[in-house]
Amino acid sequence: MAQEDTEQTVQQMNAHLEQFKDMAHRARLRIERLADLSFKIEDELKQKEFADRVSDLFNIANQFEEKMESLISDYEIERNRIQNESDQ
Repeated sequence: MAQEDTEQTVQQMNAHLEQFKDMAHRARLRIERLADLSFKIEDELKQKEFADRVSDLFNIANQFEEKMESLISDYEIERNRIQNESDQ
């Protein structure tokens, strides 16, 4: 019975990891888009105030992505620990 519970937990964790990884991928795409917009607004349109605001959003998005990557790493470690304990 404990083996089945562990397998179910690992499966659920795998599903969560896929969702986290999808969020991280989307965050990277957002960061790239913000960088592109910041460049266009500042260099092409010469609107420094708005470019600064976009840069602020870029920094927030970058922090989110870093925290998401850390979460993914830690969650994978925990999933592997649980899985390894059940294999013994």
